[in-house]
Amino acid sequence: MSDPSPPYHHGDLANALLEAGRALLASDGLEALSLRAVTRRAGVSATAAVPHFGSLAGLRAALAAQGYRELALALGDASSAHQVGMAYIRFALANPNLFQLMFRRALLLESSEALQSASQSAFEALRGLAQGLDTATGRDEGSAARMAGLWGRVHGLAMLAIDGMLSPMIAAEGFQTVEGFLAEALDSGGKARAD
Repeated sequence: MSDPSPPYHHGDLANALLEAGRALLASDGLEALSLRAVTRRAGVSATAAVPHFGSLAGLRAALAAQGYRELALALGDASSAHQVGMAYIRFALANPNLFQLMFRRALLLESSEALQSASQSAFEALRGLAQGLDTATGRDEGSAARMAGLWGRVHGLAMLAIDGMLSPMIAAEGFQTVEGFLAEALDSGGKARAD
């Protein structure tokens, strides 16, 4: 007996698969992301993703590229180092599973041009963390070392928040929101050493 329902056809299968992957990632986490689960969610055959992404690493790279483009847009709206840091943290908290995927390079197809381009755009926008001149030292705060230190701080706070590691501190300090606590953490983290 044959299946009475005709095969599903989609006009923009690549985007439908990305939407399905994004929804699956958001609801079930990185561990649940597989080509079979994504194609099932999109309502297409199990092999439908291969022509578009080649492999699971290719699909993950396309999803990470989406995330980097969105992160770059969020950071681009910020006009101060503090705003850049908070935009980074807000993006991470709003998209925790996508954010973690973006920084799991071993899971991504590194040769993806879309991934390389999108991550470079986000990195350029992230430079806003360290722009300007430190008048006390006369050193350019936009140096790579300064930027890496500030990025590490912001990224670390975002990851600690995603993993729930800050919850006891937030409760003990009486903060109403994670974001309020993280804003205070950014403000009270102090300046990087000038020497």
